[in-house]
Amino acid sequence: MQSKRTVATGLVVLAALLAATIAVSAARGAQRDKTTVKVMMIGYPDQDSTDPVTGVKVPGIGQLQAAFDKANPSIDLQIINIPWGSGSTSYSAKTDAMLQAGDACLYEMPGAQVYGRQGKLVDLTTLIKKDKHFKNVWGAQLNVNRSWGPTNPNSLFYIPDNTGVRVINWDAKIFKDYHVKPLSLHPTLKEIETKAKQLTGKDPVTGQQTYGYWYQGKYAVWQFMAIADAMGAKWGGVDKKTGKIHINWNTPKYLKAMEWFVKMSKYAPAGALASDSMPDGFLTDQNVVAIIPEGEQGYFIAPLVANPSLRTRFRTSFNLRGPNGHGGLNTVSPLAMAKNCPTKAAAWTALKWLAGSKEAETYYFQASGRVPVTTGVWRRVPGLAALPDAKVIVGQPQQSDPVYPWAAQDPRWAMQSALEGALAGTLTPQQALQQAQEKTNEWLAQQK
Repeated sequence: MQSKRTVATGLVVLAALLAATIAVSAARGAQRDKTTVKVMMIGYPDQDSTDPVTGVKVPGIGQLQAAFDKANPSIDLQIINIPWGSGSTSYSAKTDAMLQAGDACLYEMPGAQVYGRQGKLVDLTTLIKKDKHFKNVWGAQLNVNRSWGPTNPNSLFYIPDNTGVRVINWDAKIFKDYHVKPLSLHPTLKEIETKAKQLTGKDPVTGQQTYGYWYQGKYAVWQFMAIADAMGAKWGGVDKKTGKIHINWNTPKYLKAMEWFVKMSKYAPAGALASDSMPDGFLTDQNVVAIIPEGEQGYFIAPLVANPSLRTRFRTSFNLRGPNGHGGLNTVSPLAMAKNCPTKAAAWTALKWLAGSKEAETYYFQASGRVPVTTGVWRRVPGLAALPDAKVIVGQPQQSDPVYPWAAQDPRWAMQSALEGALAGTLTPQQALQQAQEKTNEWLAQQK
């Protein structure tokens, strides 16, 4: 016969097992009650890390996941983080495949306008109208980002969750060594050309060979567009009646812009044409390039935040502007919703948080230097407001051009290929424009 002590022990064990079973069942039930939303994002760190140059902690995508989970316990957000890639493994190829297969509800989508025009995305205008609690924290961005859709020529296919910048970086020390006046806040083509020539040669203080100009050869198309904008060139547009795109590269103003770019490339160091980043020595004492157009946030913001001593030497000016006061690539990161998303209500909640919360904006900045696009948030992002050129950095996206609807499509690659030929000297500027136009026309003929 069992003792009372043995029976009591057995009851305790049984109770513990029962409690554990109930807890597991409750956890499974809570998980089942969650609505799954998959989101594809591009280029964020997979894991927490430390920047080898600055020593700054770089948060992995898991930290964005944790912040979302804490704020939205009823949604099971599943982040698919892919690299930018190139060619057949590029983000655009991956987006095409995932969108076709219905692999996600939300997409960080540089080509959102094109997919929207094809009827593959939700017009967020409809969700905004139904949302009694919707608050516009993006200001004018919601109007700037509208484009032609299958049934609405003023559709809103995405909300920007963060933005990059395309600015002009310049080395104040090299300017000082040559006794050249600092670059102005809004440089003109004439100013850049004059000073680039003055700053190319033997540095009178260090004796080093310096160069007045730089370009990222593998991304030259964006610099070319900024130059052309400043000269008043127009790439084309979208027909207000049909929604069809028309693109005109082979024009006198684009020819003038390409001739100017080719001329300025002579003031850049060897290797610029093959480069997809900043010049060797950038943000160090070894830098020898004075004017560096198309500076992207990932190259300079985090180091300047981490090392205040660099801020007086490496300065930032606005990108080139056209006659209308705008210029430079619009680098907002569009967050769009797929038309075939099965959980649109939960996806809309997730989209608003990913695009509008302070926690998300802070993550994008700390992870890759991406600037908040929501009004006023940048002042609360640690480190950003302390930079001497912070107003330029956050102001550049407000003066940038509207999003190019072909930015992730064939016309971009057609112009990029033609530019490389012109800069290498294998094509004349006129031949390059003709080539770009022919390839673009082939793409245009396939568009509905």
